[in-house]
Amino acid sequence: MLVTPLVHTLVFAGVLLVLVTGVFVIAQLRKDNSVMDIAYGPLFFLTAIGTLFFTSGVSATAFLITGLTGLWSIRLALRIYRKNKGKAEDARYAAWRQEWMRRGRSYFLWRSYAQINLLQGLIILLVSLPFIIATVSTEPTYNIYFMYVGLFVYTFGLGYEALADYQLDVFLHGKKSGKITEPLMKTGLFRFSRRPNYFGETLIWWGLAIIVLPLPFGFLGIISPIIITYIVTKVTGPMLENIFLEKYPEEYRAYMAATSYFIPGPKRR
Repeated sequence: MLVTPLVHTLVFAGVLLVLVTGVFVIAQLRKDNSVMDIAYGPLFFLTAIGTLFFTSGVSATAFLITGLTGLWSIRLALRIYRKNKGKAEDARYAAWRQEWMRRGRSYFLWRSYAQINLLQGLIILLVSLPFIIATVSTEPTYNIYFMYVGLFVYTFGLGYEALADYQLDVFLHGKKSGKITEPLMKTGLFRFSRRPNYFGETLIWWGLAIIVLPLPFGFLGIISPIIITYIVTKVTGPMLENIFLEKYPEEYRAYMAATSYFIPGPKRR
């Protein structure tokens, strides 16, 4: 019974390994490791398509998850591409490049491949568990209500994240042009939480996990949103908090005191 899930997982991992290695090669040719940021979303989608191609008898739910993942990934990739277009390598990767190159070119190459490409590839593999689970099932007894609930959570999350990103982009554009003098984005969805886009992102993956929950091994799909929620609340979120605290110490502390960190809520007095 475990043979098919294992085979599908290995197929997914194999396709993903080829793709992340290709991204690594492109990044080295461009001398820009932040290429991985743009490729991150599409890697979910392309690996899913490759897995569907190399496996047989996949379910309708697998195609549904693939389509929903594709919609999410295209929006994310386009936004990051527009954000990075014409700019130098992201500051994080540039700092790593400088640090790792001190130990030589060979060290820089394997460290980049392991920490940037393979590590994110592992995250993609684990977060894609709802898709892998969906490819295993033939759905003879699927509970359709889970699909309705999951689609609602996914759609709400995608819309919430897209709106938060749009509001943030408008603010940053206005700030860059001089039309906005406020140092921090505190309006729109950012009035209710400091990371509304992250909140929407987690709902996307909770929605996909709910869709596959009634399938065999469906409970393992919960690993996906748990990982995403942990990353945005315990890793990337705190990193941004520290950056803002260093740049706008007084303003950001006041914003933190009045505004929920992650889950939207009313202003605190």
